Amino acid sequence: MITLPIVFLVAYFVAILVVARVFASRAHTLKEFFLAGRRLGAFPVALTFVASWFGAASTMGSINAFHDHGVSGAWQIVIPSVLSFMMITLFMAKRVAQQDHMSQPEAVEAHYGRLGRMLLSLIILTSVIVLLGSQMVMAGKFFHLVFGLDIFWSTLISTAVVVSYAMWGGYFTVVVTDIAQVVLIVLGFSILFWFTATHAVPDSASWQHFLSHQPPRFWDLSDGWQKNLFLTLTFVLAWSIAPEMWQRMSSTRSPDLAFRAGWQATLIMIFLFSLIIGIGLLSTQLIGKHDAVLVALALKMPQQFLSGLVLLGFLAAVTSTMDSSMNVGSLTITRDLYQGFFRPQAPNTELIWVGRITTALIVIPAMAIALYFQDLIRILWISADIYACSMFFPVVGMLYLKRPGRLSGILAMSLGSLSVILSALTQNGLMPNVLHWPGWPYSTLLGTALSGLGYAIGYALSRQRAHSKIKQEALEASPSTETSEPLPAMAELG
Repeated sequence: MITLPIVFLVAYFVAILVVARVFASRAHTLKEFFLAGRRLGAFPVALTFVASWFGAASTMGSINAFHDHGVSGAWQIVIPSVLSFMMITLFMAKRVAQQDHMSQPEAVEAHYGRLGRMLLSLIILTSVIVLLGSQMVMAGKFFHLVFGLDIFWSTLISTAVVVSYAMWGGYFTVVVTDIAQVVLIVLGFSILFWFTATHAVPDSASWQHFLSHQPPRFWDLSDGWQKNLFLTLTFVLAWSIAPEMWQRMSSTRSPDLAFRAGWQATLIMIFLFSLIIGIGLLSTQLIGKHDAVLVALALKMPQQFLSGLVLLGFLAAVTSTMDSSMNVGSLTITRDLYQGFFRPQAPNTELIWVGRITTALIVIPAMAIALYFQDLIRILWISADIYACSMFFPVVGMLYLKRPGRLSGILAMSLGSLSVILSALTQNGLMPNVLHWPGWPYSTLLGTALSGLGYAIGYALSRQRAHSKIKQEALEASPSTETSEPLPAMAELG
């Protein structure tokens, strides 16, 4: 049991709980509770965007990947994340900020109808619960490795703390705590990089040894490049349209600020990933095979004060991603399901309480997923599979097409969701693979392609229907050329 890190963690949890209670009084409307009233500037949004993204997979998962596979570990999270941030900044940020809707499903209803809103709400809720489970896995493992607590109690305690502050102040509290958490992340991983570098390569001879005495393909970025390209593509398709991105960009005061926030977040992420790459590669000189290299390095530090700051930085990364997932899930339930379908005229006070309650309830299925799988990367990619297959084409379509037609979104979401279900059943051995459905990540690309095909068919049918309707209206509006009066020649014959 390490006393100083415990003091740091307790102080950290107490501080964010105090912040949550202080800012809870600022949320009087649902827009304030979930979008901070759309009054945020670029830099706060950039920081909370980084905090929502830079979680367990970006830290512990990436360090393990570089430690085990060398530079090709960049394909697991680093390269896809940077490309996703650039995609969001260049093609999504301004268009999302221009939308006068609180959530993606609400925007979807304007293009694909109420059935589309219902489908997307269920898709987002499922994916958010899975994503939250992936962060809970690492939070539980963290307390288990550092303090020796049982995995169940480790997961329960860490989750309870995050729920206790995320449920009160809503999105604004998430933003405020995220800013502080990014500072802790930068500080903690800068310290860890300094420690790893100075102990792994203290002089030029050690540096030369490090460069020349590595396993085969350690420095080969192209190792497994074909599968890695597929992984990167599926990752970008999934996370460039994620609801966390939508919420962040929607909370800015203007589209230009959203664009600026995207570039600022990209630069911050590149800096943080530079630290991660260095820590992961250099850790091979200090740590043998280990399933949590980050924690092992932190516990090797000579001073408990430094160990505490590093561990606090990692915990800040995990909790900042958890609170973002909780907030998005609560937004989906409160705005898109409860108010959208059951209580359209509910007052703001009622809706805010529903948002707080659902923030706490959403962790229950996520915890079940975390305790069952206990595999960070596997859970994370299940969530990505849901986003890419079911959401990419409907979201991009409604941002770039004026009248995509209701059928296009419904078909895309339905076919994509069916492919996700089929993939989950076959890959987990719950049904025989009689269709020879490919494994992941190829299954994600196949599901996305089917969703795109459904979108194209629906778009074509909608255009055809609209054209036929216009033609019919034109025929009905044109003056009739027929008359009931007899022609003069006919009258004379009569």
